[in-house]
Amino acid sequence: MIVHALILLLILSVVPSNSLTCYECGCDQNNITACNCGVTSTAFDGDYCIITEQRFIDRTYIQLSRVPRNTTWVYVEDPYYILLLESIRYNQTADAWYTWTEGAVFACDWDLCNSPNLINALPASFQLNIDKDWLDTNIYGNGSVTECHHCPFETCGDSANPINFTECPMTSCDNETTCLAYDLWNDLETNEQCYQSQCAPEYLDDESAELFGGKYRIEVEAIVYLAQDRSKYYIWEMDVYCGAENCTRPTIFSEIANKLNYTISDLSMYPTVRPTTLPPPTTTTTTQRTTPPSSTNSTPIAKPLRCYSCGCNGTAACPCSSTVVVSIDDTYCIIVRENRGQDVLLNFTYLDYYASYNYILEAPFVIVKESINYDESGRRWFTTTDLVIYGCNWNLCNKPQLIPLLPNTFQMRLPESWLDTNILGSGLPVRDCHECPNAPQCGTTDFIDASQCPIRSCNTTCLVRDTFDDPAFDFLCYQSFCISPNDDQYNINHHRVEIEGLVYANQPNDVNTWEIDLYCRADDCSRPEIFKEIHEQLTVQIGNLDALFNETHDPTIPQRRCYDCYCFNEVNCNCDKITMQSADSTYCLITRENFGQDHWVTMGHLDQDSTAVHIRDFPYIIIAESIFYNGQTERWNTIPNFAVYGCDWDLCNHPRLVQSLPYTFEMRLPEPWLNANILGTGQPLRDCHECRDAAQCGTTDFLDASRCPIRPCNTTCLVRDTFDDPTINEFCYQSYCARPDLDSSVIGVYEVDIEGILYLSKQPREVELWEIDLYCHADDCSRPDLFKELRNQLSLSVGDLSAFDKELSTTTQSTTTRSTTTNSGGPQSTTTNPGGTSSTTTNPVGTQTTTTNPEGTQSTTSNASIFTSKNLFIMLLISILLFNFH
Repeated sequence: MIVHALILLLILSVVPSNSLTCYECGCDQNNITACNCGVTSTAFDGDYCIITEQRFIDRTYIQLSRVPRNTTWVYVEDPYYILLLESIRYNQTADAWYTWTEGAVFACDWDLCNSPNLINALPASFQLNIDKDWLDTNIYGNGSVTECHHCPFETCGDSANPINFTECPMTSCDNETTCLAYDLWNDLETNEQCYQSQCAPEYLDDESAELFGGKYRIEVEAIVYLAQDRSKYYIWEMDVYCGAENCTRPTIFSEIANKLNYTISDLSMYPTVRPTTLPPPTTTTTTQRTTPPSSTNSTPIAKPLRCYSCGCNGTAACPCSSTVVVSIDDTYCIIVRENRGQDVLLNFTYLDYYASYNYILEAPFVIVKESINYDESGRRWFTTTDLVIYGCNWNLCNKPQLIPLLPNTFQMRLPESWLDTNILGSGLPVRDCHECPNAPQCGTTDFIDASQCPIRSCNTTCLVRDTFDDPAFDFLCYQSFCISPNDDQYNINHHRVEIEGLVYANQPNDVNTWEIDLYCRADDCSRPEIFKEIHEQLTVQIGNLDALFNETHDPTIPQRRCYDCYCFNEVNCNCDKITMQSADSTYCLITRENFGQDHWVTMGHLDQDSTAVHIRDFPYIIIAESIFYNGQTERWNTIPNFAVYGCDWDLCNHPRLVQSLPYTFEMRLPEPWLNANILGTGQPLRDCHECRDAAQCGTTDFLDASRCPIRPCNTTCLVRDTFDDPTINEFCYQSYCARPDLDSSVIGVYEVDIEGILYLSKQPREVELWEIDLYCHADDCSRPDLFKELRNQLSLSVGDLSAFDKELSTTTQSTTTRSTTTNSGGPQSTTTNPGGTSSTTTNPVGTQTTTTNPEGTQSTTSNASIFTSKNLFIMLLISILLFNFH
């Protein structure tokens, strides 16, 4: 529930002396200094600090944050540990097993213990490995099976009550496939564990299996407690993906544990004893919170967002002058009002994008959580407002003057007769309740597989949750279970409905229902379709939010409006949604990405610094194509990968341009040249320059290839040529031989990937090649001068661009008209936009912006930019901390 997360992460009224302060930063391995951001958070007991890494082939993502003690499925004996998620995988092409470390976590529990200085100290691996012969026999086997042990639900037990494996009989699979089994320890002290096994899901039987690590592998979560014996590790969970006969036998996990070899690397960077003198906590007063302490060597925040930071208890007003600076890329400023009986708590702080279970699309917004409760003594239903949150994303937008404008309620109501029947019930001592307490079942509102949550008898309260992960697609997650008697005694209201509603400023009359939680004692009140009934029965009265939503962006910063929609396999991508972002740092774009027979079209904003190669002018078109060799037909084929149109004036990414965006520049290379320089003659070894770790940069006429020495290669040679500045012919070259343990997906690939950019205002028009990637097997195909040969051999045709020429002819391209506001003088600037719309703005501080939109469209500010990865770290915490792999 969002309220649980927000109470921990948002409701920071008066920080006690036993609070914990942690760093809150994110970065990747290419820019670790970004993790030295100086942003911290302070919260109550129960949390601990973490550094997490999610490791991919070409990049590692790092997050410094905090988590509650009960976040993990397996109980943390001591929150001072190192945890690694390692996978022993099989490469069929090379007939070799290799170890891959997917993620790492360092945890600690004293102030600022997750220092950025410890990032490089995270161990690369515990080097888990098993003898190849044993793996070949017991995991790979013949590569496929026709039957597996089948218990699709967790079967749990402990030392006193062992798991009953007779509940998991051998069952025939639909076809020849592989098996999947996992073993999860819930409590290492009592040997409580859970076992589950089944025939492999469909995605492991197609080409996408490699994206998940392959069909044959062992995944192990190993933890070392740093205050205990560091030469020992504990296994939290083990997953087995196998194709050998009877490979999901219950004893397979103990056999693997006995066979595992390991090497725990140097952990001396972490103190053996926790510091006895902890840094002092952040000082506070009853009404002000000071800015969190920042690192002495921290780097400035690239895109700062300043928010008020105060807390008050039981007051109608909350004067506030303290502020905190965070990054606008991943946070909002917020005002939180929490009602606890007769008490009111007010907080001015910030909200991380990942702090809520549901994705917030844009700002400003308002969230209201209300409870419909049953008074057992008075025998009546009544509604209370539990929480109100206002969120925004410009400097000091969460100002105290907005407190009187916060809504008191959305007046979310359900008919009492419906509540009596479906929540209260008839008073029977036992009722049916679906049981899936460990993990939610997700799908659309029209399809939830309730068979994954079998019906059980319940003599307490049935708790049923319905969480929308993506309301735009009606994608929700359903969970239900019978509350234990010990927990139910603290459940004051045994009959209630909790509803969270979200309203965006651009749609002030529409409530998005985020989550509904039911505490019910009616028979069969946990049926999944009950939520559809609630949506049909629910009435809402939002009230007037015009005064609260009067401002939608910082009036001192020029704004640019772009169409903001996405479409899947639609011929006409109709779009009437418009969002605004800073004109100084973003521009508008249309992208079309091709996936086989499918394609995605996206319209929105793009950060100016988000591309690897500097964009010199607007508008432009980028086309990416691949020339690849089909071994079955022995022919070379060209396929388009994606197309991008970028422009920098108001509403320039109009939906009518989608159909005119070219699919291809018809990039072609002569087949004899491809055969000689990419395909090769089939020799088992070839020369390949080796500089895997870093690119070597220079001009096309001079590149120091001696920094990339030649090595023999018996797989695929990967060669990359990226232009940093095409105007001076400066480019960066990188080459290396694919390793079976790291680059298995490209072994055996013969391909040329080319990205070209065309500046539409430049005459004569010429396609500049941004990047060329080669996957080759020909001898010496990694020589740097090969790219010059490729450019001489390449032919292309840009096709009909008349639709974009028309845009250029009807749009004034001067600096004045490209800006949506003037600079500091205050005179008025009028921009003529496509379709006859206009944008008029004056810019002295404190004045209002007046914008005319196309008929039928609405404008709002947006913080969502294309090509960003906001949910990477939420995936990280799900995959590493929640361990929900299935």
